Amino acid sequence: MTAIARTKPEKRRYLVRMAMAMALYLTSLFAAEVLIEERGLSGWPAYMLAALPGLAFAAVFWIFVRLIVEERDEFFRMLYVRQMMVATGLTLTAAAVWGFMETYLPVPHLAAFWWPTIWCFGTGVGAVYNKITMGSYGECR
Repeated sequence: MTAIARTKPEKRRYLVRMAMAMALYLTSLFAAEVLIEERGLSGWPAYMLAALPGLAFAAVFWIFVRLIVEERDEFFRMLYVRQMMVATGLTLTAAAVWGFMETYLPVPHLAAFWWPTIWCFGTGVGAVYNKITMGSYGECR
């Protein structure tokens, strides 16, 4: 039996949804780079295409919340909520600190699309925090 087959159904749905969202993200990002940056697409089609990678990334948050809602084990649910809270706290703190630094100091501007990426990194920090404090990062057995 493969590792995927042994995975709980809610975790399997999470992985499939995440793969689909990331495929849409990468495809739309590539399309925006080629069509807008290289071929000069403009007007409302360019606006719609430029928004697609961000909307695909927004799906990541919905997917994570769906995992929490669909998780049947309350301990794992609690771990996922803690993980999300750590990620959100780190990201909002980093955004606030960097925003004030941009306001008062000559630091480079950080494009807004990096904040969700930092949040995803923060979920990894949250998983490590869970492992250290609770003995588990949410692994399925």
